[in-house]
Amino acid sequence: MPKDNKDFFKTKNRWSEIKDQLLGCYLTPYFQKVLMTGKPLFYVDCFAGKGKFDDGNPGSPIIALQARDNCLNRTMRQKGRIETCFIDLNYAHELVTNIADYNNNYGQPKVVSGKYEEQIEQLLSDKRGNNVFLYIDPYGIKALDSTLFDKFKTYGFYSFEMLINFNSFGFFRDACRVMRIDYENDEALRDLDDLVEYEPTPVSASKQSEDLLINIAGGDYWKAIVRDYQVGKINGYQAEKRLSTEYKQRLRKRYAYVLDMPIRLKAGQRPKYRMIHVCDHEDGCFLMAQNMQKRKDDLFINVQQGGQLSLMDIDPTVSSTVENELMSASEIQTKLKKHLLSFRSDVGLTKFLATFVNDYGLLCDFNMIHNMLDEMKRTGIIDIIRDPALTQYGKPRTFWEEKKGQTITIRRLGS
Repeated sequence: MPKDNKDFFKTKNRWSEIKDQLLGCYLTPYFQKVLMTGKPLFYVDCFAGKGKFDDGNPGSPIIALQARDNCLNRTMRQKGRIETCFIDLNYAHELVTNIADYNNNYGQPKVVSGKYEEQIEQLLSDKRGNNVFLYIDPYGIKALDSTLFDKFKTYGFYSFEMLINFNSFGFFRDACRVMRIDYENDEALRDLDDLVEYEPTPVSASKQSEDLLINIAGGDYWKAIVRDYQVGKINGYQAEKRLSTEYKQRLRKRYAYVLDMPIRLKAGQRPKYRMIHVCDHEDGCFLMAQNMQKRKDDLFINVQQGGQLSLMDIDPTVSSTVENELMSASEIQTKLKKHLLSFRSDVGLTKFLATFVNDYGLLCDFNMIHNMLDEMKRTGIIDIIRDPALTQYGKPRTFWEEKKGQTITIRRLGS
């Protein structure tokens, strides 16, 4: 049975810290970039909780409000506006108290008492032309309604992004239950932390539970994965990875860019959950990819390895992917060259890198890719065109960041 969530906010644990770092470290540059569009920004924390933990650590609402205030304090745009909204079913009253200090010149945060899935459409109904960001960190998988994700695409936002917490192992365990498949002897699926939900919904071998999982996944593709698991073609770890891949592919039917980062506290351990980022613009994808790469490095070195560098952190010919898998530089370079062939004309660096990580995942840091692109230029495979091309002293520029007044174009050479 799912756990009661009454003690959920007593103490902030390590995996919550990692999750909030991913959010907080993204929101600051995201707010700064989106404010430059001159369009209103609507930020919604769909499962906000109390706002802070009983031990004094900030929760996601305070992290978002701190980022809001810092960005608006520094913005050069006098009309910059970030509207914030926090939804919670059980803790709305405590949330209002805990974020009271952020009712300031930058606006009063809106607190909505209720269920995300019942409130969100009304909240978004008048946001056409706005930049919208949804942080969806549910207490379980029930609230991840794929039909809602499809609807959001039709609302006419100026830009739209979601950061979703998906408990992929929990979903696959429930899929096994629905299809009456025994998983008790599989270490990948044993002793999973029970999902914490506002309204616990037992999953059983029933049509109702099957329809629930289809609605969450956006299809019944998970059935084939369970059947392959049943006959031993794949184990629990492989099943979870395949499920996550197909879940992302389902999201890509509506949205151009989908990235994910598994959060595990020990190397080789199953992910606690997966953080999935969804957007339609290369800038958002690239920004999140940079953020995930930094969080991955912090997670690997400071959490999984206790601050100690491993051989792969030192060896420039090997990279550890976001999935904790080793990949050689030559393998990554082969994928990069294949990706280059998908472009028939010149392409900006940001789009080139965003589409690469969207197709292949986070295989290495961007410095390694920059070095590979330099090598491809030296060998005549590509040209790298920077604008402006020269410094004030007439020397060739070497920057690797596209921003206002600064672009990088990748051009294929030869046939």
